[in-house]
Amino acid sequence: MSDEVNVVETGGYQVSGNRQGQVTLREITSNEVIRTFQMDEGIVVREVFILDDSRTIAACQKDHTLFWNLATGQQIYRFPKRIYGFSHNEMKFFSYKYPDGVSLYAYPGMTQICELLNRRIPGPFHFLFSPDDCFLVVWFAAGYPSSEKNYPRRNPVRAAHAYTKLFNLDTCQEIEEFSKLRALGEGKFSLDSRFYDFKKTKRSLPDNNLIAISWRFDLTTYEVREIS
Repeated sequence: MSDEVNVVETGGYQVSGNRQGQVTLREITSNEVIRTFQMDEGIVVREVFILDDSRTIAACQKDHTLFWNLATGQQIYRFPKRIYGFSHNEMKFFSYKYPDGVSLYAYPGMTQICELLNRRIPGPFHFLFSPDDCFLVVWFAAGYPSSEKNYPRRNPVRAAHAYTKLFNLDTCQEIEEFSKLRALGEGKFSLDSRFYDFKKTKRSLPDNNLIAISWRFDLTTYEVREIS
């Protein structure tokens, strides 16, 4: 198993995290190490982020997130939850904690905007913000979040239950019409954020049979239709 588990590159920099709790910042062209940051030793670094036009570095462990000033190396904030992802404009991020569910926060103010899902549900393993950052789709599955030993693989499970949820971030509501579709695969948002499309994606029908079709979910009307 590789020691380095997460790598992000942007703005001429690369930031990576490893299984010993160390975060390393490099200049991409020269591969020179600019800074290293030490989180809790022996704890896996689960997410890394380069924010604020490459002025801020952030990294997550299982129950918290640290922020550092890239220029000075000083820690500037400790957030008491694991952050899973930021919106494209970096004005919002979401976190998950069992059994509380999923919450949406404002950045850089670090204030909670709302609870997106306040019930027990397995952890996230993938997510996608719409291009306009008004919608968020999250994939949840049994076995996540994984333990220190198993990360980034999920924990062993007896039944691989999976859920896909779509949230309207303007209203802070789960879109129930989408949840009822029981989509099992990954789709994508249209560039104008009007639709969420699936191509030959499996859906679980009420009788538990699976079908694989291409379909489109309208983010304005919340209606779904099959597409060729």
